[in-house]
Amino acid sequence: MSGSNGLAHRVVALAGNIAAFVFLPGLALTSIFDIATRRFLQLGSTPLQELTWHFFFACVMFGIGFTYLIDKHVRVDVIRQRLTPIWRERTERTLLIVLLIPLALTILWFGSRMAWISFVQDEGSRAALGLSSRWIIKAALPAGALFLLLAACVRLAGTVRRDGSEPK
Repeated sequence: MSGSNGLAHRVVALAGNIAAFVFLPGLALTSIFDIATRRFLQLGSTPLQELTWHFFFACVMFGIGFTYLIDKHVRVDVIRQRLTPIWRERTERTLLIVLLIPLALTILWFGSRMAWISFVQDEGSRAALGLSSRWIIKAALPAGALFLLLAACVRLAGTVRRDGSEPK
């Protein structure tokens, strides 16, 4: 793996590890605590519910690039399974260039704007007792788009190498 390609791979893998070892356990623990306190102590907590949603969103956004990188994402295999390996590679390369990379760049651009506006306006929850600093969770959207973009570039470089058409 080349230098920048290896760095991109490590960044995306780090994001996946953060999703798996920080956000997923946080999601599980806040969900269990929220359910237990509501069920047995009749205590509802708006900030705790919002924190659960934030952990879920962060887990998805930090894990999406890694999931694509290791080829464990959801696919519709009705057509793909009937293609030869060369056509699978060509199809993936084409869809990366035409769909995934432009989508990731668009989400990165608009998500960054959205998070910045939220930061500047000091946006908080609409709920009276909700969490403040909404920009933190909104920043997970462009971060996830960046991780997905990096994963797409790593996979694109891999399809070029496997096809044998890498420029020398």
